[in-house]
Amino acid sequence: VPWLGVTYVQDMEDFLRLKQEDNLLARAQVVAAVLQGQSEIFKANKNTTADGLQTKYSNSTSHLYVRPLKRGLQLDGYIDDWLNFDEKSIVVKSADNASLEYRYYLASYKNYLYIVLKVKDDQLTYRKQNTLSLDKSDHIIINIRNKEGEIKNYFIATQSPGWINAHRMERQHDEWVSVAPELRIKGEWQESLEGYIAEIRVPLSLIGDGLSFYVADVDNGSDRVIAGISAENEITNPPGSIVIPSLKVEEMLQRINRSASRTWVVDKNYRVLVVAGDIKKAGVYLDESVNENASGISAKIINIFYRMLLKQPASNFTDELTSASYLRGQVIKSALQGEASTGWRDAPGNQVRILTASYPVLINGEAIGAIAIEETSNAILLLQNEAMKILINLSVLTFVITIVVLLSYATWLSVRIRRLRDETARAISNDGRIERDFRPDRSTDEIGDLSREFSGMLCRLAEYNRYLETMAGKLSHELRTPITVVRSSLENLQLIQTEEKQKVYIQRASEGMERLSDILTRMSEATRLEQTLQSEHLENICIKKLIESCVESYRIAYPQVKFEFNVQNLASEHIAGVPELLAQMLDKLISNAVDFHAESTPVSIQLTGVGSCVQLSVINQGEPLPEAMQENLFESMVSVRREKGIGPHLGLGLYIVRMIVDFHKGEVQALNLKNISGVEIRINVPLIDMS
Repeated sequence: VPWLGVTYVQDMEDFLRLKQEDNLLARAQVVAAVLQGQSEIFKANKNTTADGLQTKYSNSTSHLYVRPLKRGLQLDGYIDDWLNFDEKSIVVKSADNASLEYRYYLASYKNYLYIVLKVKDDQLTYRKQNTLSLDKSDHIIINIRNKEGEIKNYFIATQSPGWINAHRMERQHDEWVSVAPELRIKGEWQESLEGYIAEIRVPLSLIGDGLSFYVADVDNGSDRVIAGISAENEITNPPGSIVIPSLKVEEMLQRINRSASRTWVVDKNYRVLVVAGDIKKAGVYLDESVNENASGISAKIINIFYRMLLKQPASNFTDELTSASYLRGQVIKSALQGEASTGWRDAPGNQVRILTASYPVLINGEAIGAIAIEETSNAILLLQNEAMKILINLSVLTFVITIVVLLSYATWLSVRIRRLRDETARAISNDGRIERDFRPDRSTDEIGDLSREFSGMLCRLAEYNRYLETMAGKLSHELRTPITVVRSSLENLQLIQTEEKQKVYIQRASEGMERLSDILTRMSEATRLEQTLQSEHLENICIKKLIESCVESYRIAYPQVKFEFNVQNLASEHIAGVPELLAQMLDKLISNAVDFHAESTPVSIQLTGVGSCVQLSVINQGEPLPEAMQENLFESMVSVRREKGIGPHLGLGLYIVRMIVDFHKGEVQALNLKNISGVEIRINVPLIDMS
């Protein structure tokens, strides 16, 4: 079941991805519909071509998108205030000076544009005092196209670290000439371990739709020749386009945007016009809320366990589009061609997957821009994790309940087995006597069956022990009478002189000896029968004729008893057997029936066809069998006689009957009659098919 649950949760990922794509595309459509009334923000820059690139250079940073700040910055030349912008920075290297490169940050706050240049320079060269030249030392060049479309060049150089201002410069006869200082462009210059940091503030009123900046490096303090320029564009080219987002549009997108997504607005040249939101918040809010609600050591341990077991949403992944000023890709291209589209991409390091849904902004059927909304797969991962947690919790709960049930059941079985052991131990004494009744378990399971088997076995052992305990008395009684007869006859012979009386006592002594011999014969009869059965061979006999012949003999032997013989539904009269053994078996049954039958009642012998067997029944009316003796009546030395008869009775007769029946592959059982008091001995023997 847990495996099926895990498989189901994994299969749900594809479904959740499709639903996320549909939802994101629907949101992009809504934003596109809203921005159709804001078409002025999609006006193309006149200095860019149709594909959004500068005329001469194809560089992804020829367009600059300025991220807004939520609070003001201290203009001090240090980047402590810019740490949150580290991912939004861009590195520019020099093509002709390997030791020169810089990282720049752009942001706007209220009416100012803030620029930070973190320059890596192995040799700092400052401006000489009392010199008008600004290009003979390490300096920064800012090219701006103002609102009137004019291009203004501003140079920043300093004699030492500290406060800096810009000078507006013009190109005259292949040289840069200072026109006038521009005190509105201010900044701070500070040295760093790798070079220097320049933090500059430019009023937005000076900037139109274009801006570029360059870093010039002068290493030789003697000739002060520029060793290299690190720039995104040739200094002679027009400045690249710049977009400072409209606060009105940005606030509108912030209201529409969700906290777990990022919305882009791009024009038909792929340039970023507005960005709202942060995809790094995705996948964090739910996880944090779970942790905040967790209380107690156990809950914290469980959370730690789940964090180790399940893949957690990545909140600190690398976002390669954090500082993007252009938004490219097939998804954006499709939207700018008028078709909505969705696509997934992997973040660097495959930490997370990012979904982008784009929708065109149409004016008169023509795409003037596109809306792109991004979300990570963290939300899906969180849903999967929550489902996995529920599955694990239910599995653990089911496992615990199963263990408790199994332990309870095992304990219950153990208690019952221990009770069975104790009952068995108490029922039998140390010397092997059955001291008390065994109380069987009434349950219908295997232990109940075993308990009842033990009960039956102990009952049979009890009967057998009672017989053995009375065996001495029986033998004593059976032997005492003939011994007394012999002894008295011998004593009388010594006293009697007449021959006639001597004959009488000699006859009595002979009868006593015969009775003793009969007792010994009966005691060894079962053993002799076992030996005989090993050498006997079955033959085809007619059971009906055999029984009829025996019944006629019984009528002569027991004239005082009435015998009835009936045959019913007998399909065949032939069985495989030994006539002498069957006659001996019937003799034992008739002898018992005659001994136990009530006076003036007949002894009935019946032959009945029952399927493929013949059933021989010997029925007598009289005292019924005890219920406890019906199953073990045919065991060795078992007797239920209460009165002693003339002949010896050692409890071997019915045991011999069972031996003969088993030899003929039959079955024997003793039953009490239902309607009247009496006993039926029933024997089933297989018939021979004569057809």
